[in-house]
Amino acid sequence: MNRPASPSWLTTGLLMLITLLLGAILARLSLSPVPQQSVLPAGQQDATATGEHTATATETIPPNTPLATLTPSNTLRPPPTFEPPTATFPPTMTPSVTATATINLNISIPGLHGAETPTPSTTPGCEPRDDWKLRYTVQRDDALARIAQTYSTTVDALAEGNCLTDPNLIRVGQVLRVPGDVQPSTPQYDCNFELLTPLDGTLAIPETGEITFNWRGPRAHYNLIRVIRPDNSLFERVIELRQNEAIDIVENFNMGGTYRWYVYPLDENFVQIPCLEGGPWTFTKPQSPTATPSPTASPEGGLPVTGP
Repeated sequence: MNRPASPSWLTTGLLMLITLLLGAILARLSLSPVPQQSVLPAGQQDATATGEHTATATETIPPNTPLATLTPSNTLRPPPTFEPPTATFPPTMTPSVTATATINLNISIPGLHGAETPTPSTTPGCEPRDDWKLRYTVQRDDALARIAQTYSTTVDALAEGNCLTDPNLIRVGQVLRVPGDVQPSTPQYDCNFELLTPLDGTLAIPETGEITFNWRGPRAHYNLIRVIRPDNSLFERVIELRQNEAIDIVENFNMGGTYRWYVYPLDENFVQIPCLEGGPWTFTKPQSPTATPSPTASPEGGLPVTGP
């Protein structure tokens, strides 16, 4: 029997299918990565060839190459421009006159008075005493009471004899009429003494240190301090142009008891002026305590021996 012939379209379809498969295989082969082979030293190549070591393909990373350092270049700037300084003129030495308001000092305000200097007033219709022939000119720091004492009279008599309304109001340079026939003589020295330290009769004298003698008295050129100790021995010291002196206690007043002391005012020739001495004043120094001996045991263990 004879086979029927295959149609031509079937053959053509098979050929096209085969062509598509071959094209797909070739395309896949062309897209698959080709493994890179690393170059190994000769020794390692031999070991790999003999099978002693198994080589593993590694990816080689190219070394990092640093960038070149940029060297800055000098930039040329334009030259600076110099300008001449501005001329400054010196100040004018002649000051300008500024007009100021004029103050009128002649204004009078009723009932307003400034600080007035008190002026001694006299009693109206009074006449000073004509029988007082002496005159006294008021000095600085004078008072009517002191003037009355100098001329052996009273404040009221002086105020009445000079027609003074206020006895407490006199001025320097004012001339007063005073009683008497001759001017009283002014004493050269004020002979009054005033004790300051140590207080008269004090017991507060320390064992050591200094004791300060201080007083007020006549203005003498020299002053003699005389101290009589409890045993009647004398301590004397002359000081010049002052009324105080500090004296060492241990050196000069070492014994206990009551001391008496005086001050004698002297002139330039070490002669007592016409004033009595100041004093007597006293101060007492306590007796020093006596040391009581303490008993000590004898070396042999017997009765105690009194120590020094």
